[in-house]
Amino acid sequence: MLGIIRVLTTEDESVLQEHGRLMKDESSVDSLTRCIPDQPFGIYDAVTEAQAVPKIVELARTLEADERIDAISISCAADPALEETRQAVSLPVIGAGVSGAYAARMISSSVAVLGITETVPDQMRIALGPALHSVRFHPLYRKATDLHADGARKALLECAQEAEGEGATAILFACTGFSTIHLKSYFDSHLTIPSIDLVRAQAIAYTLLAVEG
Repeated sequence: MLGIIRVLTTEDESVLQEHGRLMKDESSVDSLTRCIPDQPFGIYDAVTEAQAVPKIVELARTLEADERIDAISISCAADPALEETRQAVSLPVIGAGVSGAYAARMISSSVAVLGITETVPDQMRIALGPALHSVRFHPLYRKATDLHADGARKALLECAQEAEGEGATAILFACTGFSTIHLKSYFDSHLTIPSIDLVRAQAIAYTLLAVEG
């Protein structure tokens, strides 16, 4: 079973469990999801990421103590505390951002990153290397909680279409909140190039671990 760490603090069970539901539906992955405390807007800048690091490590240790858990995934595009968590626990630790980047590189050498910040998360950028085509974001949607507003999916689609028009051959999401609003299925109906969803990428990574085990 995969232990999923969400960096958005929520008491809404439908929101909390959405990533696990997607993994189960798409890849038959069983999971247990927990969120870190006191971050109702998730991670959206360097300050909130720094605040989240010790909380992620602590939660990972808690998940490791559950005998059902055989791997942990940090379900955030920035891969916060990825190395710190790998040092703190003995279980394999998956990062959403790097998982998505490697998945994107398997199908494209010209990947546009679509997120909620002006820059590509560091570990995602490194993993993409020369395949990085461009970075896109919409100024109205800068936090994961903003994505539930009316018109968010259409506005993000316009950003993706602009990247496609400039030569990108794949769109890599740089926000796991896009999974919660089912952005990939929306894009699949409106774009001619593929999009890579970070929650699905985590599920693929976990499936590879299970095969190797």
